[in-house]
Amino acid sequence: MKFVQELPEGSAFAPRSMFVDASSRDGTRSLAREILMMEPSDYAAAFKGSAIKRAKLWMLKRNACVVLGNIGTADDLAVLEAMQSHEHEMVRDHAAWAAQHIDSVTITGSGLDVTGRSDRSECA
Repeated sequence: MKFVQELPEGSAFAPRSMFVDASSRDGTRSLAREILMMEPSDYAAAFKGSAIKRAKLWMLKRNACVVLGNIGTADDLAVLEAMQSHEHEMVRDHAAWAAQHIDSVTITGSGLDVTGRSDRSECA
């Protein structure tokens, strides 16, 4: 038996509008870029009342770099370059990896980085 319940407007359990298009590859890339460009005040407002606020913004930015490294295109290089001057070393390192990975895929057409791994998901 399946139960369906309509959630009231503004419910903490309702889907966040920023995730609506994240089911497509372009939507996921767009969400990753949006997270990378978030300011702390944007983050606080976007996830107010959500358990995701347990993760720090820099942690989400690191994960967004991994996403772009795995599915990003040359269009994402500018935002990754900006993240290479982030205050957290982990974000800087993952942004550099992602940019290098996108460049290597663009140049060689290969999905593998120099170590032979096809993604960096184990680092996230």
